[in-house]
Amino acid sequence: MCAVPAPGRRWTAGLRNEESTVRRDLGTRMGAMPARARRGERIALEEVVRDTAGRRVRLGSDDSIASAAPTLVKDGRIAVDAAAEGTLDPENLSFGYAWSNVRQPRTMAGLDAKGRLILATVDGRQPGVSEGFTLEEAARLMRSPGAVQALNLDGGGSTAMAVNGKLANITSDATGERAVGDTVQVLPWREPYRHR
Repeated sequence: MCAVPAPGRRWTAGLRNEESTVRRDLGTRMGAMPARARRGERIALEEVVRDTAGRRVRLGSDDSIASAAPTLVKDGRIAVDAAAEGTLDPENLSFGYAWSNVRQPRTMAGLDAKGRLILATVDGRQPGVSEGFTLEEAARLMRSPGAVQALNLDGGGSTAMAVNGKLANITSDATGERAVGDTVQVLPWREPYRHR
């Protein structure tokens, strides 16, 4: 079952815990959705990925998608532009400004010049222990071990890193660890499954 928001309300990302239904933000063009669907009604959605020029990107069976924004490092240079990437609305700073420019817990991923993966999690909202990073500070952290490309994966109370199945950081929510719908997993390599 897909959750349909009330008319005039924006779809939001997250988990609906009572049924573990994953809901995703479907973008601004979904504004007309409530007029075509009723709350609780089953709907069909087509997943389409487009590049910055609007061309459809065909994904192969080995491709994966992770939710990430904004870019922190591009071509070896710090390149944070939260407004251009849609994580900061200059006309409505109520959420985006604090998320971008105030120190927060963050999780980041990047690649160095040899293509090696760099993962980092910074705790925050813990006075005297860790205050977190702004996006600019996160970009500088990713550059320090040599990232030439890096993205902000997450921030806030859902920032978590597990190593060998155990939480490796201290989450910032007063209620403890949160259910997280998007993950990046690093697993041992094995021959890909081929359907016959």
